[in-house]
Amino acid sequence: MLNSHAHIDFSSVKPYKNSDVCIVPSIGKQNWQKVTNYKLYAYGIHPWYIDKHTSEDLALLEDNIRKNSPIAIGECGLDFKIYSNKTEQKLFFEEQLKLARKFKLPVIIHSVKATEEVILTLKKYPTLRGEIHGFSGSESQAKSLINMGFLLGFGLQITNINSTKLRSLINNIPIESILIETDDHYNPNDIQLVVDTIAQLKQLTLEKTIQICDNNAISLFNL
Repeated sequence: MLNSHAHIDFSSVKPYKNSDVCIVPSIGKQNWQKVTNYKLYAYGIHPWYIDKHTSEDLALLEDNIRKNSPIAIGECGLDFKIYSNKTEQKLFFEEQLKLARKFKLPVIIHSVKATEEVILTLKKYPTLRGEIHGFSGSESQAKSLINMGFLLGFGLQITNINSTKLRSLINNIPIESILIETDDHYNPNDIQLVVDTIAQLKQLTLEKTIQICDNNAISLFNL
C-alpha cells in the first residue's frame, strides 16, 4: 500500500512499517538532506517556512534537484490561514512550479484557504500534473483540479464520521483521482484506516481500493 504523503522524517512521527512505499516530501532546506535517506522523496519549500528562505535558496533547490533524484517537487503551495506575506508565498510557489515544469516532475501542493488561487496559478502551467495533498476545497474545485490532471490526497480526517463534506466529496469523485496519505499524523501505519474508509464509502473491496489508489500514485509519480 503506497502512502502518497507522509513526513516520516519528523521526530514526532512513529517509524513506518515499510518506508519504501512512502513518499516523503520535504518542507525546506532544513530537511532536504534528511529526506534523501528514503527511497521516494520530494524537494520543496513549504509555505509555512518561506520566511526562513531567500531567493538564493530557490537556486539551491534547483541545484539539489539537478544533482539528486527526487520524484516530485514539494511540498509547496499556498496557505492563507497562516499569517504570512501572500505575495511572497505566491512568488515561491510559482518559482517551484517553474522548476517542476523545467525538470518534468509532478508537484505536491499544500493548499489551505487558497484553493481558488491555486487553481488560477496552475492554469498558467497547463502541462503540470501533481497532487493536492490533504484536499479541503469544494466539490466544484475538486472537479476543476481533476480536469486539469491533478489527483487529490486524503488522510485521517475522512475517518471522522463528522467530516461529512469530505466524505461526500469522496463519494462524488472517481476513485481514479484519489490518493491516500497520513501527512504528519503521529502513526503513518494508520494509512490502513484511510483506505478502509475509502473502500467503505466507494463500496469497493479493500483489495480493489488499494490496487487503484496505488496505481494512481504509480502513474502520477512515474514509479
